[in-house]
Amino acid sequence: MSAIAEMFDGIAPTYDALNRVLSLGIDRRWRRRAVAALGPLDGKWILDVCAGTLDLSRLCEREGAKVVSVDFARAMLERGRGKLRRARLVCADALRMPFLDGSFDGALCGFGLRNLPDPAAGLREMRRVLAPGARLAVLDFFRPAGAARVIQSLYNRRFVPLVGGALSGDRAAYDYLAQSIERFASVEEAEAMMRAAGFLNTRSNLLTFGVAALLVGEAS
Repeated sequence: MSAIAEMFDGIAPTYDALNRVLSLGIDRRWRRRAVAALGPLDGKWILDVCAGTLDLSRLCEREGAKVVSVDFARAMLERGRGKLRRARLVCADALRMPFLDGSFDGALCGFGLRNLPDPAAGLREMRRVLAPGARLAVLDFFRPAGAARVIQSLYNRRFVPLVGGALSGDRAAYDYLAQSIERFASVEEAEAMMRAAGFLNTRSNLLTFGVAALLVGEAS
């Protein structure tokens, strides 16, 4: 198991509560936007990559999708198991998923792309397992620009580690999560990665004044 997977296993018990606190509950709205971007889901096979505690998986299942949830941190998946009526949980590396080419009608990756050691390779792997024309929705915190970068940097470096550390008991984990945003791609760079991975009609939407963003593309 990688050190990052161990870190997420360690913060799994408080992960959901801290998401609500650190985002002031706005993350729920962002997740609904990501699911809606996939279009009608009834009866479709949807892959939730970097599924964490299964919030996106639950929303997809409520829309009638047949969901497969993948994450490298087993404790995160187990923490969310009760959210699904029928749990199809796979503990696996997002860069080497155990699925056949073209297996899924759609996919999501929520707040996980920036934690992959090679995000471009992760996008290529997601493209591999999607059927032609299937949509991918990527929801994440991307590296901001301009004034937003100053504000977000202060928030990430001060507030996130302080509150996350106090509630989870692991300040180092939330130091890492905050720093991962500043090291990650910009929205424009991430869109370019999606196109290079084989996604067409890519588009992005900034959420809540650019705090987060939603990227959508269609498998070629």
